[in-house]
Amino acid sequence: MPPLNIGFVADDFRVGYRRQQTWSWSMAAAFFCGEVGAGLFFVAEFTGLRFGLLVGLLMVAVGKASGHLLHLGRPAHAWRAIRKVRSSWISRGLLAIIIFTGSGLVVVGDAFLPGLVPPAIPAIAKAVAGMAALVIMVYQGMAMSHSPSIAFWSNGLMPVTSFTYALLGGVSLAMVLGWDTVSPARMEMLQAFALGLVLLGFVVVVSMVHAAKYGVHGGRKSVERLLSGDLRVLFLLLVLVVGFAMTGLLLVFGPDRQVFIVAAAVTELSGYFTFRILMFKAGSYDPVVGSARHARR
Repeated sequence: MPPLNIGFVADDFRVGYRRQQTWSWSMAAAFFCGEVGAGLFFVAEFTGLRFGLLVGLLMVAVGKASGHLLHLGRPAHAWRAIRKVRSSWISRGLLAIIIFTGSGLVVVGDAFLPGLVPPAIPAIAKAVAGMAALVIMVYQGMAMSHSPSIAFWSNGLMPVTSFTYALLGGVSLAMVLGWDTVSPARMEMLQAFALGLVLLGFVVVVSMVHAAKYGVHGGRKSVERLLSGDLRVLFLLLVLVVGFAMTGLLLVFGPDRQVFIVAAAVTELSGYFTFRILMFKAGSYDPVVGSARHARR
């Protein structure tokens, strides 16, 4: 095993940890829009929030797709990613996005212009879109957890963070969009649900960092950057304090005030987007010490 005191190196032949640089802010934006949009659509289906359905669909179909296109070197070949559905979570996610977009259009169309199609079709489309949304909410975490070369990502809690953040972001936006239209009883339910997700999200993120800290060396090096290195201010302040602590306090002390609900959505989504960026920035590859020792001999 490589010693932990080895530092980070650039793309040369020195022995050291190498930072993950393939996925950057554009992929973070795509992950953010996909998960929050799918979460919002899923929540809006149960609350009857028409604008929640529309915004959620646009976040996935436009926001997520735009983020991926900015990342791709050859966007015209993006369709090839769907060819390995049986073995790749990226392929499964792309298929889910296609299904979600098609069925979601039917659901949104029926919500704003009811009666255009037979009643059975929107009901089926709603079920299909809901299932596809669930896949979108977790597949990105599943894809990252299947990355053994980056120890910090190879964690069973990664999909749980995706699902928790997606639902929390969806509930937060649903409360903002539905403040004047959702019934008071349902709004109270959403607020209680949001507070529970804040507590769950905090526990899951801390548990994921704790597991990486006592895992293999690459994961430990990533945690060092988050807790005491160059990323500590963003992680401790924006992700933990603003994203979780402030959001929870706003939900507890201002449940009947719109400005508090809007502020809670802003703090939660800010913390989540920061988390997404930091997960990519903190990822690192272990040094190949064995090969280096062999080369010196």
